[in-house]
Amino acid sequence: MKLKTAWLTFLLSAAASSLALAGDAPLSELSGAAGSGTLSIPFATAPADNTRVAVSARYLRAAAAPIDAQATQAAKDLYAFLRAGYGSRIISGQTKNYFPELTAIAGKTPVVKSFDMQNYSPRNPWHDDWSSWDDGSVQGAIDWYKSTQGRGLVAFHWHWFSPSAGQLRKSTFYTKETDFDVSKAVVPGNREYNEVLRDIDAIAVQLKRLSDAGVPVLWRPLHEAGGKWFWWGAKGSGPCLKLYDLMYQRLTVHHNLHNLIWTWSTPEEDWYPGNSKVDMVGYDSYPGKYDYGSQKYMFNKLYRLTGGGKMIALTENGPIPDVEKCLQDEARWAYFLSWNKLVAEQNTAQHIRDVFAHPKVVTLESK
Repeated sequence: MKLKTAWLTFLLSAAASSLALAGDAPLSELSGAAGSGTLSIPFATAPADNTRVAVSARYLRAAAAPIDAQATQAAKDLYAFLRAGYGSRIISGQTKNYFPELTAIAGKTPVVKSFDMQNYSPRNPWHDDWSSWDDGSVQGAIDWYKSTQGRGLVAFHWHWFSPSAGQLRKSTFYTKETDFDVSKAVVPGNREYNEVLRDIDAIAVQLKRLSDAGVPVLWRPLHEAGGKWFWWGAKGSGPCLKLYDLMYQRLTVHHNLHNLIWTWSTPEEDWYPGNSKVDMVGYDSYPGKYDYGSQKYMFNKLYRLTGGGKMIALTENGPIPDVEKCLQDEARWAYFLSWNKLVAEQNTAQHIRDVFAHPKVVTLESK
């Protein structure tokens, strides 16, 4: 994952040149269509033949460094790796669930492996005493990272069980399964405020285990908030964004955690925390089985939302977009991340093999 100084110097100078060249050009002029300016740069870990690809200036607008000024070197290296290939390659990914099965189908190994902090929530409704449960995800992530000598990437999301309220044997992260009020949880002194701090502190313990092991994390909290089907989005964007700020401050300042690449995955404009608070943006894509479209509409929407200043990923997907369509449509996602068994239910085995065999898709074997 480490990048040579010469490469980083080149990349940053190229990015600066592209920004000067692109100026405030509208999105349509940065799409890589015929007649638009492109730069030819190699992927950070280019193959032996030093394959070069044309990269539209639009991708080089992405911020050069993580938002956390105190980011660990491992987090900086992870971010630099993602940014170096952004627009030229698409990194493969899969949730922990169904990871070995997908690898067997594809004949190659995804680079990103995603885990869930769900069961570490202090109030776990799947235990009779509401206690948390170490399901092995954190140790599994550490083992994965070390077994790949740091070439495999670790992602975590958090299906945050309701800090209070709800019933046993119910998935209380869903709005319909709890009456926990997030608007009260962002008011200091409230019972709900203390409960969310308790929960964030519990997850901080797990994130520190990862940090102590030298593992940088693609951290994606409060996902799909704009859909309002999770309690953290149930009261609208205002309380949710305050909760995001509270979490960021609690983890980075109070707990001194700096191994996180902060990823936001809800596309609505009024739900966006802002470029100064987010490292990457993502879209959770479920268009229906065997729909291999590039999802260019959502890519362009997120591009406009961030002004091109953030890398854009498919943070969840059912169908994997056709790689050639992504390249042609200038919807070159930083990575895709297939969700559990849906990858087999919503993609044909041949399509999976074709995606993983594509020369512009990064697998663990090609990384």
